[in-house]
Amino acid sequence: MNVNIYIETAYSGPAKRRMAGAWMAEYLLQSGKPITRGGIIYADIITENEMALRLLQQALSILTKTCCVRVFTTCTHILNTMENHWLWQWQGNGWKNARGKQVGNMDLWQQCAALLEQHIAEWTDEEHSYRQCMRGRIKKEMERDHRLNSPENYLAVEVPEWNTGKGDRRHAEKETGSI
Repeated sequence: MNVNIYIETAYSGPAKRRMAGAWMAEYLLQSGKPITRGGIIYADIITENEMALRLLQQALSILTKTCCVRVFTTCTHILNTMENHWLWQWQGNGWKNARGKQVGNMDLWQQCAALLEQHIAEWTDEEHSYRQCMRGRIKKEMERDHRLNSPENYLAVEVPEWNTGKGDRRHAEKETGSI
């Protein structure tokens, strides 16, 4: 099965800030009809890298079958890590980078590595048809005041219109299958 995963964040760069990001996973039925799952993550204090990794972890966690996954992201940290095979080097080095220091966001990288093990993945920063829709929804979340209890907390926000094929579970499973 081929699955596209789309990751969008409100900001780029290493600064910690209030941010929202969006993830979406899409696959096509045999009829050619697209089925999507997705959501938003909001945090009061987070970097782009951590946000993108949280979004990636959320998207990968819904995959229940071995898939060929194409990940669309503009996060250069994720793109560089995956294209240069650093993730697997870090794993082999006890989660130490080339300088011998512990990998940043190690827990998220470990979760993503475990989720990626059963899939074949490719990584791209190409334009995609969902980008404007996702960025518009991110902007709406950024305008809300979620007032999280702690700066370290984050909030997963459901986006019903991005979760197609839902409804009666038995009907949805027949119609859409599982990702």
